[in-house]
Amino acid sequence: MILWDHPPRCLSPHVLPTRSHCEALTWHPPRGDTQARVVRWTCDCDPLFYELCQAGGVRFIRRTRRSRSDPTIDETDRRPAAEADAIWIALLHGLVR
Repeated sequence: MILWDHPPRCLSPHVLPTRSHCEALTWHPPRGDTQARVVRWTCDCDPLFYELCQAGGVRFIRRTRRSRSDPTIDETDRRPAAEADAIWIALLHGLVR
């Protein structure tokens, strides 16, 4: 049993490195036409992090890349919840990017 004298630094999951058979997701600029609720997210301790968002009964993944200038935000296509959830799991495991 491991005892910690402090809480872990990161409380959200990290995305695993891409695997050799990783598939590419199609990324688009944000629509900006709807407000979205963030359902799940990855740790934002790195300059690149992801959010699983829901808006109007569909879900999509938002990617934020921070740099010294303004952050760059991209989103996937909107999909039914079950399909977007499966893509989210694949993203966490390094199977899609």
